[in-house]
Amino acid sequence: MTASVGGLQGVWVDLLNPLNEDFSISHKKLSTHVKTLGAKGVSGIVMFGHGGEGQAFSASERLEAVKQMMAHGVAGKDILLHVGFSSLMDSVQLVRAVQPLGLRGCIVTPPLAEGSITDTGLAEYFIQIAKNTQGTEARLYLSSLVKGGRTDLKPNVITDILRQSPGAYHGLIDQSHNASHTNDWIRSFMAMLPVLSTQDLNAHAMANLGIHASISSYANLVPELMVKLVQSSAAQKVSVTGNKIGNEDERLEQFARLFAGLPVVPSLKFLMALQYRDTDWMRVRPPRSELGRDSHEQLAKEFKKFNQTGAAH
Repeated sequence: MTASVGGLQGVWVDLLNPLNEDFSISHKKLSTHVKTLGAKGVSGIVMFGHGGEGQAFSASERLEAVKQMMAHGVAGKDILLHVGFSSLMDSVQLVRAVQPLGLRGCIVTPPLAEGSITDTGLAEYFIQIAKNTQGTEARLYLSSLVKGGRTDLKPNVITDILRQSPGAYHGLIDQSHNASHTNDWIRSFMAMLPVLSTQDLNAHAMANLGIHASISSYANLVPELMVKLVQSSAAQKVSVTGNKIGNEDERLEQFARLFAGLPVVPSLKFLMALQYRDTDWMRVRPPRSELGRDSHEQLAKEFKKFNQTGAAH
């Protein structure tokens, strides 16, 4: 795996986690998966993001998983780690704990806190993380929540964070699947720091804007397809009814349709279990549930058809 010196480039996989019967991570199987992804052109991995069910894992589990990845030969520079917790000091302590490992960076999301959350208080959460990790040389990334909500990052909050923590944050990650939201962030903040998206279906649009970097959960299963899309440019596309589109876009849309109307993470993990013929990949951590048995047959059938059409191309 490789990463550019100036910033993130290429596909960074929002890593799914294979789980043992006791719901602990199967580190050996995970490291084998990561090596397979590296051989297929991905640039790095994102641990304990949305795909990795991050909210279900403690700080100590995340730290141990990182150490296990590195013990199995994954370089620290190829790892981005989600470190956000509702507790400010839990987030700070995990950033401090992983800093000596030389990770590419730490991703911080808004806390899932209850009660009255103000914009001032939310900004202060991120400002204090930067202040309390100052001097550790940790590279921090600001991230929105997946489903938004009243505690999500707003433009005025981001502006306040960047103003009061100059140089602390090295990128802005939009986890929403709203293309307009991502475009607004690009217009507002791209001059100050890089903007990335976790929406796989936006990969070619981002590449056409010159942003050849993506955080992708789909890349667990279709890494080579995602690499092509992220590296693509407008000149490589065919114009159809005013939109830039190519064969790779059509394949990605076909893949996304496999689990339309189904919960994404359990669906992806079910497909991983099929691909590796290993039920450890199917398990999800409670309170999440595995994909319902009634969905297995149809999804398996559609996934087989997807693979067959890809082979035909």
